[in-house]
Amino acid sequence: MKIVLGDLFDGEKMIKAVIFDLWETIVPTTIDFVHLKSLTEKNGLPVEEFVERYERSAQLGKFDSLETLRAGFLKAFPGMDEEFLESAFYEVWANRFDKVYFYPEAEKTLLKLRSEGYKVVLLSNTESFKAKEVEKKLNFRKYFDSIFYSFDIGAVKPDKAAFNAVLNGLKLKPEECLMVGDSLRSDIFGANSVGMRTCRIVRSLSRVRNEHFGVKPDYVIGSLDEIFKILGELNKK
Repeated sequence: MKIVLGDLFDGEKMIKAVIFDLWETIVPTTIDFVHLKSLTEKNGLPVEEFVERYERSAQLGKFDSLETLRAGFLKAFPGMDEEFLESAFYEVWANRFDKVYFYPEAEKTLLKLRSEGYKVVLLSNTESFKAKEVEKKLNFRKYFDSIFYSFDIGAVKPDKAAFNAVLNGLKLKPEECLMVGDSLRSDIFGANSVGMRTCRIVRSLSRVRNEHFGVKPDYVIGSLDEIFKILGELNKK
């Protein structure tokens, strides 16, 4: 007899929604983080601080052109060498969007989750200028029940407000949600802070970044399709 996930537990699921980060979780960033790290540290700025400033400057507001986005980005780094900033900005934007694609197991995993009755949700720190283009290219509406962008909700992960926006939108409790993402700072720390279950995905080519000691996920996986075992465990409790 074929056993499906629903046969593993009786009654209502404990986990009702699986929330996914976008970059390095569902799709590659296509940013060369090794080069970006070298570039920023050569100019006295840790790559983690660069990324945090970039997120606040470029992923909170709504921009109608690359030029207005660039202007907002430059304002976030007062007094810093403009040539360096232009190079760093180019590094983030040069290959990031045009070559975007799903990781091999992503589409099947998302569709299977939906077929098994889970709410499948996207929560992404991303830029308004390209988000809808990426969404259309990859047909996100086919895979996600709800999509929350930082520029729409007015908060970037790991701000609690970003995760609370999802909880309020879904009308769910934190313990009914599992957050899946690659970043200990943005995804795991942020979701932990509001009481969500957390799962970190660590791929073999994960980008270079600090480990943020003291931040621990409930689970660690190497591929998105491993999530079904975790859901089976959680929903039996």
